[in-house]
Amino acid sequence: MAVAAVVILSIGRLAGFAKLTDTLRDGEIGWLALCAVGQIVVFAGYTGAFRHAVAFESGPAIATSLALRVVLASFGLSQLVAAGGVAGLAVTYWALRRLRFPRREATVRLIGLATAVYLVFGLIGFSAALLSLITGAAPLGMTVPWLVSIPLLVAAALWFTDPRRAATWAAPDGGVLRRALATGVGAAWWVRRAASSSRDRQLFGWAGAYWAGDIASLWAALHAFGADPGIIAVTLVYATGYLAQSIPIPFVATGGMDAATTFALTAVGVPLEVALVAVVAHRVFAFWIPLVPGLICAAWLRSTGAALERAASIDAGAAVAG
Repeated sequence: MAVAAVVILSIGRLAGFAKLTDTLRDGEIGWLALCAVGQIVVFAGYTGAFRHAVAFESGPAIATSLALRVVLASFGLSQLVAAGGVAGLAVTYWALRRLRFPRREATVRLIGLATAVYLVFGLIGFSAALLSLITGAAPLGMTVPWLVSIPLLVAAALWFTDPRRAATWAAPDGGVLRRALATGVGAAWWVRRAASSSRDRQLFGWAGAYWAGDIASLWAALHAFGADPGIIAVTLVYATGYLAQSIPIPFVATGGMDAATTFALTAVGVPLEVALVAVVAHRVFAFWIPLVPGLICAAWLRSTGAALERAASIDAGAAVAG
C-alpha cells in the first residue's frame, strides 16, 4: 500500500499538482455513483460465478448470501496479502473443502473457476483490441499483443482439452509433475465441459458481469473528471492495465495496475492528470470501500465454514431422499 502511494505521488508530481487540483475542482462528482453501481455488479458477478462453479456437475446448491460471504472474505484477504491473490485462492479452496469436495476435486474446481473467469477476461481484451484496431481507438502496440496471444492460448487450450486426449492427460497418475499437469488439464477440461452445457454456461455470463462492472466503474470515473475516450478504448486500457496486477509482489500489484492503467489512458488521448485522478477514484470504489466488508467477512470465516458444512449436509440429505 505504501508502494502504491509512492507510485501515485510520483505520477502526480509528473502530471503537476496544480493540474490535479484543477481536475478535482472541475469534476462532476455525480458520475461517481456509477462507480458504486459498477462495484455492486462486480461482486454480484463473481458471487454468481462461484455459485455455478460449486453447483456444476452435481455439486451442492448454496445460497447467494453464503456465496457472497466467501467472495468478500476472499477479496479482503487477497488485498491484504497481495501475493498474486494466493490468500483469496486459499479461502476459495477452503470453502470448497467445507462443501465436502475431495482435495483434488476442490483444486480442479478452484483452478477451473479462475480459468473460466480469466478466459472471459481474455475474450473481452481480444474483442476490445479487435474493435480498437478497426476504429483506430488505440495504438497498435496495445492491440497487436492481444490479437496474437489470445487466439494462440485458446487454440492450445482446445487442443489440450480435446475429449480424445483430455481424459488420459487428466488422470492423476505418476509423479508430482505428472499429477500437477493432470490437475491443470483437468481444470481446463472442466471449463470446456461447463462451456458445452447450456445451463452451466451461465457461469461465463456471471464472469462477464464481473469484468463489465469494473470496466463501467473506470469509465464512470473518467466521465466524472471530463474524459471520454470511448468504451472500446477504456475496455482495452483496463484489460492491459489489469495484467500488471498479476505481479506476485506483496502490496505492489495495486500500484502497478494503477500506474499501467494511468499511462495506458494517456495513449488513448486522456491527459495524464485526468487519467490519474480517475484511476484513483476508481480504486477507492474498487479497493478501499469493499475492503471493509471483505475483512469483516474474513473475521467471520469460522461461522461461514459451519454454514457451508450445513449446506453440504442439506444437499447430501436431499440427494439421498431423492
